[in-house]
Amino acid sequence: MNERSVLKVNSRLILLITQCVALFAMLFNPLRAEAAPALQQARWWAEFFNNATLTGVPILTRPEVKIEFDWGLGSPGADVPSDYFSARWTRTEWFDSGTYRFYARSDDGFRLWVGDRPVFNMWEDRQAGWVTRDLYISQGTYEVRAEYYEHEGGARVTLNWDRLAGGAGWQAEYYANQHLAGSPAVRRTDTAIDFGWGGGSPDPAIPNDGFSARWIYSPGFTPGTYRFLTSTDDGVRLWVDGRLLVDAWYNQGLPNTHSGDVYLDQGSHQIKVEYYEDGGEAHAHVWWQRLDSGYVGWQGEYFDNLNLVGGPVLTRDDPELSFDWGTGAPISWMPHDNFSVRWSRNMSFDPGYYRLSVRSDDGVRVWLDDGLIIDKWHPMNNELHYVDGIYLNGMHRLRVEYFERSGYARIQFWASPAGQPQPPTPPQPPLPEPGVVIVDDTDPGFVQGGSATGWGTANEGYGGRLNWTKNNDWLRQNYNWARWYPDLAAGSYEVFVFIPERYATTTNARYWVVSAGAYTLSAVDQAANGGRWVSLGTFWFDGSGKEYVLLCDATDEMRLSWLIAFDAIKWVPR
Repeated sequence: MNERSVLKVNSRLILLITQCVALFAMLFNPLRAEAAPALQQARWWAEFFNNATLTGVPILTRPEVKIEFDWGLGSPGADVPSDYFSARWTRTEWFDSGTYRFYARSDDGFRLWVGDRPVFNMWEDRQAGWVTRDLYISQGTYEVRAEYYEHEGGARVTLNWDRLAGGAGWQAEYYANQHLAGSPAVRRTDTAIDFGWGGGSPDPAIPNDGFSARWIYSPGFTPGTYRFLTSTDDGVRLWVDGRLLVDAWYNQGLPNTHSGDVYLDQGSHQIKVEYYEDGGEAHAHVWWQRLDSGYVGWQGEYFDNLNLVGGPVLTRDDPELSFDWGTGAPISWMPHDNFSVRWSRNMSFDPGYYRLSVRSDDGVRVWLDDGLIIDKWHPMNNELHYVDGIYLNGMHRLRVEYFERSGYARIQFWASPAGQPQPPTPPQPPLPEPGVVIVDDTDPGFVQGGSATGWGTANEGYGGRLNWTKNNDWLRQNYNWARWYPDLAAGSYEVFVFIPERYATTTNARYWVVSAGAYTLSAVDQAANGGRWVSLGTFWFDGSGKEYVLLCDATDEMRLSWLIAFDAIKWVPR
């Protein structure tokens, strides 16, 4: 048994003893155990490493009550450096069936698993903005694993989660009339109010039209201000502790969103929802979110449907509203098409007249102080729309809603002084010199394969677009790869690869040049060559049309820790 194995066994033994002591205390002092917060009883086991890659033997191990640290320019312990360190926390946790909202913020990288399911994968240098994700978890015991690294500067990491629905859940009553009159035809427990019945109904005992429902639920909350939201077809009312927050008791179709804010103390609070369906489509969606003053940019709420209904699958702090996802998705677990996003923020303006502009592919709506000023809720091909001559002074509330149906996904919003010309379309790259052949990642000679969900695109690099993926340590099954096939006459050519400024953090991108039946490997440090053409050498090409340059995601580095950019390649006659 090596040193690391001994240390791991001893660490687990300490944690087991700690848990046994806690269990003994609960069994023989139940009043004290009941009063203790649940998080205090379930400890994390922490391992700290003197590198940013979680490699080698940890130099510090200890139990932790929670993951909520702000070390500033310091470190977790005397033996841990203040920069270039990493940490891993593990715990075994029982989850009742239900939907859980996970909250995380970190400076720098952070990732989280529940069992074998990834929840967050933000393994990159970043500022400490909040990110949330809702995840349905079936009843059972799971290992929860959190990993973190600090590059340099401030060091900060926080993780928590709340159960949104499940277990006892919503006590539901369904009525065979739309007035909640008489005795309910159906009583049941619903784990969430997230229904799209379409032309149907909740139960065979309930008619397709002219029915109503009442749900009551008393979940626990941590102190803070919460926003409760509804999206229904038709009417809805929502109370929290007897206070009416949403009153939209009238016929309406999707999309719509109504909301109300309330401050809640620590503990359980009763939520009551009433709903009726008149005719046509039937939908009922209710959710809530904690409002956090930590958002410094746009609060982005991302939905896996076209109509902003149900709970968002991702909430994050977007510093600016300027995205070009190409044919991809905002994040790996979202669909590439048929998604929607809501952004909101408060913005301060100096006194004056302004133009508010938005360019979108596909539909978009813009609100200023809850007034709809741009309404283009239909598929578009990167169209520009704006409102000019609006006088603004001081703080104003902005909200932008967007949907992507298919094809390219792009959205940009900005404010400028009234009457200013709109920003020009980005210039195209210069034409190559005579005899020079360039194959970009948008050209027919570019071919890629592997895992479709593992690819990302960005509106930058050569020609205004690049492809990227995260690295593998070695050639795993369904690895990502790309080839560039040039149209060449026979001759000698120097081969150059273009490395973009971003999405290129690997130090060992392995390019294979296949020419005249020979295979030549050249390794390129992409991280050190951003914005440059890098030579792979000079080679003889026979012009057969079967020659190419190959790049794949295997870099011999720690898996899923670095980005590899796939951009343009050029052949220069020599």
